[in-house]
Amino acid sequence: MTRKSYLTAPAVLALLCAASAPLAAQQAPVPPGFTSIFDGKTLKGWRGDMSIWSVRDGAITGASDKVVENTTFLILNKKYPNFEIHFKYRFPTQVGNSGLQFRSGEMAPNFAMAGMQSNVTPVGKSVERFGMLYEESAERQEMVLLGQRAEITRTTAAGGGQGRIVRTVLATTNPREAVVNAVRPYPEWNEDVLIVHGNHMVHAINGLIAFDATDKDPLGATDGWIGLQFHHGPAFTVQFKDFVIKPLRSFPNIAGRFITKSGPAPEPHVTYKDSTKVNLPDTPLP
Repeated sequence: MTRKSYLTAPAVLALLCAASAPLAAQQAPVPPGFTSIFDGKTLKGWRGDMSIWSVRDGAITGASDKVVENTTFLILNKKYPNFEIHFKYRFPTQVGNSGLQFRSGEMAPNFAMAGMQSNVTPVGKSVERFGMLYEESAERQEMVLLGQRAEITRTTAAGGGQGRIVRTVLATTNPREAVVNAVRPYPEWNEDVLIVHGNHMVHAINGLIAFDATDKDPLGATDGWIGLQFHHGPAFTVQFKDFVIKPLRSFPNIAGRFITKSGPAPEPHVTYKDSTKVNLPDTPLP
């Protein structure tokens, strides 16, 4: 005689829900030496405008279904001056503008931030700005563009004041098209790594170095908050997961860890900006 087993309706529903649970809810293992800064379920340890930020499908989600008037940030409640951070991101929408803020200060109102940012966006028309080093709400703006290994310095200007911001491109890290072509379309996730120690910063996307920057500006920040940007403008959605961080006492040996096909810097390789307006062309330094 064979015993028959029956599942109740609630049990069947529970099994169906488990089977249909999104893969995004699965958090990746934390690498040795790193600490998770997102639990996959809540925004504990972060602060921000919760009308924009939430957790969906196990991912930090910034979303708005209407035009956003002011840029806002989700801010980590712990400062890291020197660190290596790993995370994954994706854009369910065709438009969007985000970034990982670091060594930054908080401004009023509504969780605004000022400071350095490794750019996180969909691939757009201004390819050179994809994955760049940017300074949010401050004078340096586009510091190091996609594919550049560059130094940022400051020199005196005829008009006095704070002087001129000078970018010297020493070489390329990768052809821009190689980095852009490595970007995975939604619903796949893209892997992001930012390494910051002292004045040296390296940003890698899907294993390719996007920029390698040395900040020799005497006014450059050396500490501050980490945050995620939700840029003002058209409605969009961005998601992040698998956030882990490791404090650094020295810059790690990254030889062989990332893809880099270095080439000579195109001319003019020494340029400056006198204005804080966004996306202005650089001027060759006399």
